[in-house]
Amino acid sequence: MNECPFCYAQVSATDAVCPRCGRRIEQWKTGFHSREPLSSRTRTMVWIVAGVALVLIIGGFARSCHWL
Repeated sequence: MNECPFCYAQVSATDAVCPRCGRRIEQWKTGFHSREPLSSRTRTMVWIVAGVALVLIIGGFARSCHWL
């Protein structure tokens, strides 16, 4: 099974058109299509948001346990 590069649906290796989105996928028959990597700015923002969320979770836990 391969993956449609447009909608990421599973398609068989013999399909020329994706059954889900209807786009032609003949040129992608070499295997799984890899997604575009995130830009460095987006990656940085994801790490910042994840870090803030972790600090808030740990802070809430510490406050509920009366550590602070």
